[in-house]
Amino acid sequence: MIKIAFYNLKGGVGKTTTAVNMAYMAAAAKKNVILWDLDPQAAASWFCQQEPETAKAIKLFSKGKSIGEMELYSPYPRLMLIPADLSLRSLDSEFDELSKDKKFLKQLLKPLSDKADILIFDCPPTLSPSVEQLLMEVDILLIPMIPSPLSIRAMEQVVEFLKGKKSAPERIVGFFNQVDMRRSLHREAIENSKKMPVPMLKTYIPNDAAVEQMGLRRAPLTSYNQRSRAALAYLDMWKEVARLLKAAAKEND
Repeated sequence: MIKIAFYNLKGGVGKTTTAVNMAYMAAAAKKNVILWDLDPQAAASWFCQQEPETAKAIKLFSKGKSIGEMELYSPYPRLMLIPADLSLRSLDSEFDELSKDKKFLKQLLKPLSDKADILIFDCPPTLSPSVEQLLMEVDILLIPMIPSPLSIRAMEQVVEFLKGKKSAPERIVGFFNQVDMRRSLHREAIENSKKMPVPMLKTYIPNDAAVEQMGLRRAPLTSYNQRSRAALAYLDMWKEVARLLKAAAKEND
């Protein structure tokens, strides 16, 4: 099972919308996928038509609980969701105790390898102890950014932080989201993407009103619209992500 995290220290960069669309397309490519929503805002759960139930999600991180006790909601064939809710606000307080057991997270994730080829985490936009531990367990870290100084700076902070960690993800890859090529700042960022401190996906997601419709339809954009600019970009991005998955699987073998 390959583990992917979509994460940036800064919010509002298209992390969840991309994670949901990549999860849907991976499932459409006949991969067994689990999308784990770890953000208390539960946006990924909302997009997958799952209503959050307060104080349920955090129980998975209570000592002695099994992931087998957590109901997996299946919005689409081959795609399962572990939903979030506001109880995840207390995730770090749980981790204060759980961090004493260095193998806890590995043991928690292990049963999922029998159910999924790909595990995708939609992480909250914080660099908390719980997120730090989670990032140490993933094979691929995908960092979305808007082509703006603050968004890029947040990525640089994450990369700098991970440099000092022995168990940092093998593959840390960035990509641009909400790109408006009419803006010179955005064009310059795209043109200079090779100068970024991490490898960048060639595909960027354009700023497109079609993405906003996901919130109304509560569905991945590519599940009902494959002709909009953003949908076409997501389809191209999946091809790049699939190659990263293949390389990671080959190394794990």
